[in-house]
Amino acid sequence: MIAICEKCRKKIEIDAEKIEGEVARFKCPSCNHVITVSKPKVKTSTPSPPKINEAEASGPESEGLATRGRRLGLRGKIFLILFIIPICMLALAVPFTIGYINRANDSIVNEAVQSAVEKAKNDMNQLANTIANQVEAYLSNHPELERGDLQNDAALRKIVFQRSSFSGEASLYLRYDPETQEASSTFLIHPNKDLEGQPLNSLMVKGVLGKNKYDEFGKITVVGLQGEHRVASDFYLAKDENGIIKERILACSPVPQTPYGIVATANTDDFMLPVNLLANRVKSLVFGTRNIVVGVFGGTLLLIGIIMLLYIQRLTKRIKSLTEIAYRISLGELKADVGIKSKDEIGDLADAIYRMQDSIRLSIERLRRRGT
Repeated sequence: MIAICEKCRKKIEIDAEKIEGEVARFKCPSCNHVITVSKPKVKTSTPSPPKINEAEASGPESEGLATRGRRLGLRGKIFLILFIIPICMLALAVPFTIGYINRANDSIVNEAVQSAVEKAKNDMNQLANTIANQVEAYLSNHPELERGDLQNDAALRKIVFQRSSFSGEASLYLRYDPETQEASSTFLIHPNKDLEGQPLNSLMVKGVLGKNKYDEFGKITVVGLQGEHRVASDFYLAKDENGIIKERILACSPVPQTPYGIVATANTDDFMLPVNLLANRVKSLVFGTRNIVVGVFGGTLLLIGIIMLLYIQRLTKRIKSLTEIAYRISLGELKADVGIKSKDEIGDLADAIYRMQDSIRLSIERLRRRGT
């Protein structure tokens, strides 16, 4: 120990173990001033570690832990990053995927419909042209036939009513009156005799079918004068024998060198049946594909969620255990068992805490031995 002379302020080194009694006196070697020193007290025991009681448990440190528990912890952050965010991304991806599939389906169906419509128009135009050419040849070979004789000519009716490869029917109508040159569009020969003498638009009714609106001429433009009349085909609405409105297709073709024309008609369903079957099949495939996509995404999310919850639960449980051990060590409980052994970062943290605990214990033992 070091003693300081009060008179000359000289520092004098003294061996404390050689001091007998509690107080010792000696003279300063420089000024002979008497110096009085007290023998330092030696600690004979080490204070026991403080016990953890309820008051300490409810102190500021525990309040800090409780405050941390109310925040978004590790479990919540991992769940948010690895589960909630993927769910949001998939929630955006699934409708986009389904919408893309639906657009592809609509595109396929629309192309098939357009192809079927064009084929139907071509077939009807071909039928009308074929019958018109045959009627022209027949009338050229029978110049004696008058307009009033046409309805009763069996051979001509047979030509007009000839069967086609599809369930279409044809009629002979008067395009214009040769004497007045006025448009007529009146049926002369028709499978339904009640319509003979009726105008062409007597077949048609006004109405709306789906997204399409039809007037008394449907979507057809028929020009009656000889110089203006042309081949035309399109759709119109008509009532069947049961009074049900259906869409039909019609094609007009003039009979060359005559005031007559041929009208060929057929139900749209006869042409659209293959397309409708294709549309229903594609719709069924799209519906099945959509269910598979939703099922796969949903099952994947469920599986990821279960695995993640189990892993997060295990991870946070071990971290909480190490946090509790560290807290107990900070309060002096040096015999707390870490009890976690794994070959990952958590295991490394547990080993570090164990080494820290062992180091503190050894330090206290060295201090105890030095004090004795």
